Amino acid sequence: MRQSTLALICGLILFVVLAYSWCGRNPPQQTSVLQATPTPAPGAAPRASAAPAGSASASPSLTPTPTPLVLPPEFQKVAQKAQPAIVELTLFDAKGQLLRSGTAFFISRDGLLATSANMVADAAYGVAKSPDGKIRNVNGVIGSTKEAGTAILRAETKTGVPFLPLEKTSESIAVNAWGVVIGSALQHKEQPMAGGMIKSRGADPKKDAFQIEGSIPSDAVGAPVVDANGEVVGLVTIGGKNEIQPSGQLEVILAQIKPGMNGRWAAAPVESPTPTATPRLARPRILSNPGPRYPYEARSIRSGPTTGSGRFRVTFGTNGLVKSVQVVTSTGQPILDRAAIQALQTWKAEPGTQEWTVLVPISFQP
Repeated sequence: MRQSTLALICGLILFVVLAYSWCGRNPPQQTSVLQATPTPAPGAAPRASAAPAGSASASPSLTPTPTPLVLPPEFQKVAQKAQPAIVELTLFDAKGQLLRSGTAFFISRDGLLATSANMVADAAYGVAKSPDGKIRNVNGVIGSTKEAGTAILRAETKTGVPFLPLEKTSESIAVNAWGVVIGSALQHKEQPMAGGMIKSRGADPKKDAFQIEGSIPSDAVGAPVVDANGEVVGLVTIGGKNEIQPSGQLEVILAQIKPGMNGRWAAAPVESPTPTATPRLARPRILSNPGPRYPYEARSIRSGPTTGSGRFRVTFGTNGLVKSVQVVTSTGQPILDRAAIQALQTWKAEPGTQEWTVLVPISFQP
């Protein structure tokens, strides 16, 4: 009995010794916080401790974020009121091929258009499309200034057009006065395109270019710069460059325009000279020239809305009605060609002594 008790006591003592030895070889693990802290490599600079929330050093970038430019509320109303007078100008070469589309704006009720001279310098034909969908033929350039890069064109109109007035006093373009760049609603849905305070100008506010705060988009060529009164204070003539020509440059051209003067395209085909002994008969005036409507079927094409530009020859009879319409240059889409022909067949002109024809460029945009 004594031997059994002694063996049991020895076994307990041996268990305690082994347990103590095992615990000494496996110390408790570090906490998760200490495990998350990396051990610096030998010779490496110690990492700075994290700054408390809300401190300046907690920001990932030391460069301050620029504050977006916020336009005064009244300029949204100014842009909406100006939109009917701002058009999309589509230009063609002598073969009827599309050159480019840009912005222009009416500055008189009888159809005078202002835009950039560089945009129209190599054009042979042009049409102006208003936000209401009306398409007007543009006769050509009446006058331009090479130094400033401004130009005035004439568009055909029978009933008059909405237009933007030009500012009359130099105070409208004083430093720290506001101005906004407004483009065509057919090209840009959000207006104004740019805006800001005038930050610099030349010695003569009527002649010298000026700048506004912020950047001007490269496709703003031909767009007007309008002040809080809705008057034009300048014109964008070069894309992607914050340099605006003052409206006084347009006044210089207007002073040289005579009543009834028609425009001329620099790249238009030159007609053969007419002998002086044979007087040239005056062409009858067109009385009605509705523009074609964009076909509804063209919007449902699987690849997306269809666009195109073309030229059409319209022949008028002596009674002033259209005898025929021929496709000179197709739009590239039969559905658009048919829409153009249907609209041109409804045109009317004054009766004349002989048949006559006219080439009509047409551009379709959804």
